[in-house]
Amino acid sequence: MKRRQGLPVGLGLLAVALVWWIVQVAVMPSDARSAAATYGQFVLAAVGLVVSVVALWRTALPPPSVGLDELSDRFAAAMRTQGMAAALERGLMQPSPLPIRWTGVSKGIAGSVASATAPRGAGAWFSPLPGLDTITSADLRSGNREKLHRIYGALPSGRLILVGPPGAGKSSAAVLLQLDALQYRESTSDVQARRRIPVPVILTLHGWDPETTPVVDWLVSRLTLVPLLRGRAGARHARALLERHVTVILDGLDEIPENLRPIALRALSEQATCRVILLSRTEEMADAARQHLFVGAVAVRLKPLTPAATVRYLLGPLPSPAPSAWRSIAETVKDNRSGALASVLSSPLWVSLLHDIYPPLGNLDATVDELLGDRFTDPRAITQHLLEKAVAAAYTTRPGQKPSRYSPATVRRTLGVIAGRLHRDRTRDFTWWGMTAWSPWSGRLASAIPLALLTIPAALTAAALITALAGDLFWVTLGSAAGIGIAIKFLAPAARYPLTLGGSFRSRNLRRGVLLGLSLGLGFGVVAGSQGGFAGGFATGYAGGLAVCLPVGVVGGLTVGLLDHLAQQGRNDVNPPTPVNLWRAELATVPLLLVTFTLAGALVFGLIGGVIGGIGSGLEEAVMGALIGAAIAVAVWTALSKTIRAACGQLYLTVRYRTPFRLLRFLEDARQRHILRTVGPVYQFRHATLQDHLAAPSSRRGVEGGYALPVRTRCP
Repeated sequence: MKRRQGLPVGLGLLAVALVWWIVQVAVMPSDARSAAATYGQFVLAAVGLVVSVVALWRTALPPPSVGLDELSDRFAAAMRTQGMAAALERGLMQPSPLPIRWTGVSKGIAGSVASATAPRGAGAWFSPLPGLDTITSADLRSGNREKLHRIYGALPSGRLILVGPPGAGKSSAAVLLQLDALQYRESTSDVQARRRIPVPVILTLHGWDPETTPVVDWLVSRLTLVPLLRGRAGARHARALLERHVTVILDGLDEIPENLRPIALRALSEQATCRVILLSRTEEMADAARQHLFVGAVAVRLKPLTPAATVRYLLGPLPSPAPSAWRSIAETVKDNRSGALASVLSSPLWVSLLHDIYPPLGNLDATVDELLGDRFTDPRAITQHLLEKAVAAAYTTRPGQKPSRYSPATVRRTLGVIAGRLHRDRTRDFTWWGMTAWSPWSGRLASAIPLALLTIPAALTAAALITALAGDLFWVTLGSAAGIGIAIKFLAPAARYPLTLGGSFRSRNLRRGVLLGLSLGLGFGVVAGSQGGFAGGFATGYAGGLAVCLPVGVVGGLTVGLLDHLAQQGRNDVNPPTPVNLWRAELATVPLLLVTFTLAGALVFGLIGGVIGGIGSGLEEAVMGALIGAAIAVAVWTALSKTIRAACGQLYLTVRYRTPFRLLRFLEDARQRHILRTVGPVYQFRHATLQDHLAAPSSRRGVEGGYALPVRTRCP
């Protein structure tokens, strides 16, 4: 039975109360100390009884949990939504996706095929998924998209490597494979068989240090970023899913530091217990494999597109007969297969870019047959031209579309800043709240401004009002310690991400908060009653103490429950929030925090003042308590807010690099123009090769007029 987190907090606060009471007794006159000792014995007995009952009740109560079968079904729904969004962002749905063709890699990247295809009973790690037959070595020679899914589901070792050159479509193939696997799972009519089919999740390897972090721990940390697996039980659920309910597709081995790649392969070989699909560029994978193989894995390499597949994709969405410029391109690809254009258009990236750039689907005035000119006899000249035109085409006004509010120079400069930083960080992912630390000064500015202008003044205001009401610095100190403890306990885990709202008010977080408040109120009521008993007698003292502390405890417990509820990120399990929605969701927490803390302050101080000084005093102190609560709400929100820090960081980036101040609006505009895409709250360049192209000037020191971050900038 796991220890509940609320009980240690309650015991700690009760201990503080008892220490305070002992100090109070110690400074009493000698004639009152004996009477206090009598009351103290009763207090200790009563508190001990309360703690024992609460501990026994919490031990007997089974912990709330979600069944793994139900959790895996919900996780599958979340991954399908995420996969469909990724497919739409990549243009994989319309027109129909390019065909996937692959061939087996026998040497240099993977080990023995025989060991990976060993039949069940001879060292196999995984049985074939329901409905699939065991594969053999012959099945790994070559295949298509459908066969790739069959290998994924029936490979006894459960370990597959997918390699290809830049622009070969590895990430797109991973998205399509994920959707195929999820569709296969959903189409299985037998419920028990369906739940034996794992859910594929795509993760990037950026940020993993295999020298210091075990595979499972890192995977758990990444899975808990999924909204469904956030919160207090998220890590436990993620570990349970990793045992047999999840397949991890790891993209970007070539994007982690070169010296860590063989170490990562060794760690995956020795520690991975679930099915693993690893994506990498061919050369980088071969270099890492020379030092350590991904043991038990088989490798397949994506094949270039055939001329027929290229022509079919290019002409498919066009009217019939196709425009003459497009027919010329198609004839050149078919008739001159060894030419520069046919060589370039054997890669899915460049084929898809043609539709983005040239009419009738693209925006530019130039016709596609300009690629047949004399200056495009070299493949590199064609690819550089397409990358340059991709940005220009995205920001050319389409019919019915408003003109871009950004000049071409602003677009290039801002995209260069983003791409340059991602290039240095060796990652493809970025978030609007993470961009505040892209420069040492922007990070310091983002933290210093809200702290100096809002957080500290609000906290000092609350402390001054509490001091004026209590008239005793001890209560200010005790309240501050309790407030800091509650903030660390319930809100600090949320400090890495924007605060969001959601969920049912019947949440068990609220129930836990009420129960915690009742137990603490009872304990403090007994202690406070012992003090009242000295002056007004046993019954009056304890009745008064409980009358004050029980309601205060309930209010405090509700507040703690709401904070706990607030700190659980991403309530929409199926549809992860987009970056814009996440920005708006954090702003929406402002009224909740204000209302919660204001009402809590009014009730707490109003109850105390009413019991001690009557109705008039209670109303006066309720008003003061409301002001205290509002000040605390401002301090809490500004201390944790990512939107304030993002605005401050963007101000610095605007001054330093002349990027748009409303950077999120720029990012959304770039996403709508298909330069960027989103995966939940994370932004990525739609084409990794475009990111590399835009980041190129950042790798050359001393470039005048460059648009990327300077080389001297340190990573935070």
